[in-house]
Amino acid sequence: MDFISNLFGKDKNQNLFEASKLGQVKNVEKLLNSDKVDINSQDTYGKTALNYAVNKGYRDVVEVLIKGDADLNIQDENGDTALVSAVKIERGDIVELLIKSGADLNIQDGNCETALKFAVKVGYRSIVDLLLEGGADPDIQDRNGETALISAADRGQKDIFELLIKAGADVNLQDKNLNTALIAATKIGHKSIAELLVNAGADLDVQDKNGNTALIYAADRGYRDIVDLLLESGANLNIQEENGLTALMLSVQAGRTDIVDLLIKNGADFNIQDENCNTALDIAEEMGLNEIVDLLIKSESSSRS
Repeated sequence: MDFISNLFGKDKNQNLFEASKLGQVKNVEKLLNSDKVDINSQDTYGKTALNYAVNKGYRDVVEVLIKGDADLNIQDENGDTALVSAVKIERGDIVELLIKSGADLNIQDGNCETALKFAVKVGYRSIVDLLLEGGADPDIQDRNGETALISAADRGQKDIFELLIKAGADVNLQDKNLNTALIAATKIGHKSIAELLVNAGADLDVQDKNGNTALIYAADRGYRDIVDLLLESGANLNIQEENGLTALMLSVQAGRTDIVDLLIKNGADFNIQDENCNTALDIAEEMGLNEIVDLLIKSESSSRS
């Protein structure tokens, strides 16, 4: 895209940029009425008068430019539209004005982020609400495959997360590392978000690029409340990650006796071997975890009788 204005009317266009930057609404009106400016002219940074007015937060100038039929969806050199710029300065009033004026809510910037994805990332709940009410697509993925829902889960933003679920966000989309929102929430131990996802029908057994499921992460990191939730919801106990380890084996490695006990009581398979042909008992014995060794031996004996 050629961001340099045509030589014809270049000075007038520059005047429009300056007046918009400075919030000089009367001058903007005069320039537009002179019929000697291109309202959608872009400077060397790809910015239009509307971009500058939004960036500076001059709502009155933004209104004048919209009435003058400014293109709301032009992107600057970073891929930012007027809407994205309004979100970045947290101006909900300008966001609302642009939405009502027909701005495209789903344009992606240079990082493939939409206005909604950015608002979620920085925690602007009221703006997220405005965008979703306006029809923003919650399932668009950025260059890393991350959706707004995964981003909210990863940051523990329950209030924003609830808005996205209500808007119908797909709970099972995966990013480039094959993380789902459930895996992201589990990694940080956020039970209430994990519970929302379970209730919304999230697939409990999806594996990330390393073969880990939400249950494996919860067991390994000691999030007993999430382990409980996942087991009660029917998660598969015996899935193996890339090294052949199960949730039981990883909880043994981490010395988490309470979780080992919980997994055993829910039917975890003692006999599965990892890539080195070790069972959970082998791992416990090698690490000298006597309490867990006794628990596993007792449980194996009980299962045989």
